[in-house]
Amino acid sequence: MPRLLRFLLPALSLAACGGDDGGFESYTPEPGTPESIAFEAGITRHLGAIRPSSRTVDGPNTTYTFDPSDGPICMRGDEFSMSVQERAGDDLLIFLQGGGACWSDFCLAVTKAIPDVPDNDILLEEERNPAGDFDVVYVPYCDASLFAGQSEVDEDGDGEPDRFHHGLANLSAALTQGYRHFPEPGRIVLAGSSGGGFGTILATFLVRYVYPDVPIYVLNDAGIGVAQSADPEFVGRLLDDFGARDFVPDDCPDCIADGHVTGLIDYALERDPNLRVAAISSWYDSVISQTFLMLDPATFATDVDSETTELLEAHPERYRRFLYEGQAHTALLNNVNGVIGGDFTAVEFPPGVLMMLSGLSIESMYSLESEGVLLRDWVAAMLENDLDGWVDVRPDPGPPPTMDEPAP
Repeated sequence: MPRLLRFLLPALSLAACGGDDGGFESYTPEPGTPESIAFEAGITRHLGAIRPSSRTVDGPNTTYTFDPSDGPICMRGDEFSMSVQERAGDDLLIFLQGGGACWSDFCLAVTKAIPDVPDNDILLEEERNPAGDFDVVYVPYCDASLFAGQSEVDEDGDGEPDRFHHGLANLSAALTQGYRHFPEPGRIVLAGSSGGGFGTILATFLVRYVYPDVPIYVLNDAGIGVAQSADPEFVGRLLDDFGARDFVPDDCPDCIADGHVTGLIDYALERDPNLRVAAISSWYDSVISQTFLMLDPATFATDVDSETTELLEAHPERYRRFLYEGQAHTALLNNVNGVIGGDFTAVEFPPGVLMMLSGLSIESMYSLESEGVLLRDWVAAMLENDLDGWVDVRPDPGPPPTMDEPAP
């Protein structure tokens, strides 16, 4: 489709409908296809069904805001917003922002949506970025349920919900508007950092349903699916808190049985030949291992190695790792503002955690090297289907830090 016509379609659609149309029509896929996974799980119901309450256009950026009564909502009841950005290329970058998680036993999470596209690393519109000319669908994270939640929680027992996990509605609303702007991308990069990295694991099924025939390249940064091997019920408890059990396919009862969610990655790769997944993590990620999972760093590294090795051996040409030494948390957005947005008043911190995070280290894909490979070049090789350049990067982890040792 000519690019000018592709840009005009959303405007023509708006004019014809007198406002914002849904942008996407649900369909019944053929059983057994990759796009049937989300449909059969019942997680496609919000696609095309939620209209934005307002739209703001600022140059190439369009921001959509949604009425909380229509479904999309942030964890503490604030409005959900997202943005699209039109660029020069014909490919699409869907980015899921990071921002923690909140469940009955622990809560550290971003609670407000900040839809401004960060001017950082993978989102930079510049030539050195291998996705620099990709159109952008930027999905803020404010539901604290890894973009998957479908529940409301009454925390104080007064009969009214205090915690809204509407991640599925938020993600679906964002994908709907993204599709209305970009219905025919040549390639899709589905990227996310931290909570957004975990979110990519679940969102892959939904993105595949929206774009059934488009190659999808997943960049999972610091949310690669490792959780609690010593507590196999941990993931199930989180999904129950979030109301997100539907994301575990009926024919994959063992997908989360080992206490991790890497089984869902394996499930998707087995069924979707047009999917590639990149796992990016430090060996001892202090935020994931110590803050959220409360794991000994050495245990976390052991699980990282075993879980990712299984995936690599099962899918050697479509799953690769970029592991690196140390405890840094995320490498696609360069700084903490890029990971969780610029408003720290929108973050709920449990007691004592701010001190643990005071020494937080965040990497940049333009400077991070592991085994002599620059992360920027590694991402570029993946997107170019260059298997010689998109190598599996697994250095020796080095000695683990102690639990109370701040990140370097």
